[in-house]
Amino acid sequence: MKTHLRVLIIILLFSGLCQTSALAASKNQGEGFPDFITDNADFYVTRIGSVPIINAATYRLKVTGLVKRPHSFTLEELRNLDLVELPLTYECIGNTPKGPLLSTAIWKGFRLYDLLVPLGLDEKATGVQYKAADGYYASHTLEQIKENGIIGALYMNGVEIPARHGFPLRFLNPGFYGVKQPAWVTEVKVIDRPVKDYWEDRGWDCSPPIGIDSTIFFPQDNVRVNAGKPLEVGGAAFGGTRVKQVELTTDMGKTWQKAEIVKSLDADNVWVFWKATLIFPETGRFVVNARATDIHGNVQQEDDPVRYDGTSDWPVLKVNVIK
Repeated sequence: MKTHLRVLIIILLFSGLCQTSALAASKNQGEGFPDFITDNADFYVTRIGSVPIINAATYRLKVTGLVKRPHSFTLEELRNLDLVELPLTYECIGNTPKGPLLSTAIWKGFRLYDLLVPLGLDEKATGVQYKAADGYYASHTLEQIKENGIIGALYMNGVEIPARHGFPLRFLNPGFYGVKQPAWVTEVKVIDRPVKDYWEDRGWDCSPPIGIDSTIFFPQDNVRVNAGKPLEVGGAAFGGTRVKQVELTTDMGKTWQKAEIVKSLDADNVWVFWKATLIFPETGRFVVNARATDIHGNVQQEDDPVRYDGTSDWPVLKVNVIK
């Protein structure tokens, strides 16, 4: 009982921190799709305290630890590196099914691997730990840094990253939850063994990538519709590498109807928007569920049994069918 209570408290704490700026992110999710690329003002925010105030002129990114030539980079030096663009969808690890803590932006920055290699990585190096100005800390393995194309993002949707989203520097690991996208980073320490992240020290498992998942944007729950009349349902699917298909069921998975993908990008780890028209021939109360499948054949779970490594349950829409 004490363990279950501790887990519940941790989940409530994390959800509360995520939701400090979630209202703006959810305001468009009424009776239609939100913007496919989330406006910076609407992008959800996760933080452990107040937004750090960082002076661009005096800012330095320190690279320390197991490198032969430790270096302190000015912001100007970072901006003069070869920069790449990365469209990316990610969500808060504490997000609930149909929760608003999910956003997409186009980021621009340098590849971390390309920054580290010229400094001379020690042969014992296995990863890095990030330290942030707000006291947050997180880590990535060298394999993730190289294979996932982790970038140090300096720009967000065409402008320098706003203070509330991590100015001047945020590191992004495609395919992982927001806990693995540390903001306000001031130091990258090259390490030779695994270390726990901030939220792992508080009971979360931050290591798994985002599993294949979906959400329902519209209509609102407990919507009323006449029997025999069409009901349009829309949402997003994300996670995995790319989404292959989205399906809907009105009978708890006995039968499925394929949804139409109405908007997508030719990029990994970016959500797709889907839409379907449902018709209920009889009156009564119905439950609509969605599930997504990725290009590798991974199918979204009906019930995700572990709650503190991200949740990917089928989203639920309650429908009241009247005469």
